[in-house]
Amino acid sequence: MKRGLFLILLLCSMLLLGGCGQEEEKLITFSDSEIKSDLIGVSIDGTTLTITQSGTYTITGSCKEGNIIVDAPNGKSIELILNDLNLTCSKTAPIVIKDGSMVVITLKEKTQSILTDDHVYSETVQQGEQSADTLLESVPDAAISSRSPLLIRAGGDGKLVVNANSYNGIVSTDTLTIESGVINVNAKNHGIRGKDYVLISGGVITVKAGEDGIKATNTERAGLGYINFKGGVINIQAGDEAIFAPRSVNFSGGTITVKSKNIGIKVGTKGADDTLKGGTLNFFAGIIDITSSDDPILAEKQTKQSAALVTVNGKELSDTK
Repeated sequence: MKRGLFLILLLCSMLLLGGCGQEEEKLITFSDSEIKSDLIGVSIDGTTLTITQSGTYTITGSCKEGNIIVDAPNGKSIELILNDLNLTCSKTAPIVIKDGSMVVITLKEKTQSILTDDHVYSETVQQGEQSADTLLESVPDAAISSRSPLLIRAGGDGKLVVNANSYNGIVSTDTLTIESGVINVNAKNHGIRGKDYVLISGGVITVKAGEDGIKATNTERAGLGYINFKGGVINIQAGDEAIFAPRSVNFSGGTITVKSKNIGIKVGTKGADDTLKGGTLNFFAGIIDITSSDDPILAEKQTKQSAALVTVNGKELSDTK
């Protein structure tokens, strides 16, 4: 009797793990002419999808003129599962996140999603003369543009390609975390930017940027405005500063390759005497290779521990305390 009960329980467990008994996956499907969805919590206007309720949304298909807006009031969390999604937008950003306590973009295993923008930014946007709120209401300044904390991760080898032909690649005016995935960002201006911080703990990330590669920007609140590299394989090619943060840049794992036509890694902000102040660069661990046409490293304070292998323009950097 006990053996029979055990076999029944084992069979049920196998069925559940195999997906039997679960609800059939409901997709939101883009095409050039329409969006198909019967899900509650979304609204559709032509080929613009707006998500207004918390939940998990799996999105697939291809559209030459489509975009996704996340606008979930009252601090609700949203997960977008990208499943071979190919969106191009010439009027705004392919993904605009206006509101949500946390937004997660998950790259489905064994899929590749491509997001491409190709619209014209005004001079006021390019010069940073509009507030973040105004930018997101009118013309978002990135192919993935978020006003909420943003987390990007993948199931297995899920891949994301971001082609920011207009301006920036991936931007959060809050926090930006990348856990995993194969992510390629090609940006006319900045590649990856998080205001409060950028945290990268895994994945294979390639950034090709006309201006800055990866940066944080918050100078207003103490303790924010930093970048942490904890793992992953990161390759950055930048026309300006490859890595920049006003507070600190910390390497504690991963393999990072930096190539810059200007400054490789810059940490701090300019003081009244035009010198760089308040920035700390820490090489705790990892493999970091920096090649720069200008100063490879600019920081007021710099430390390097023996667990970090750092090469600067072909020469190994010595340990410091």
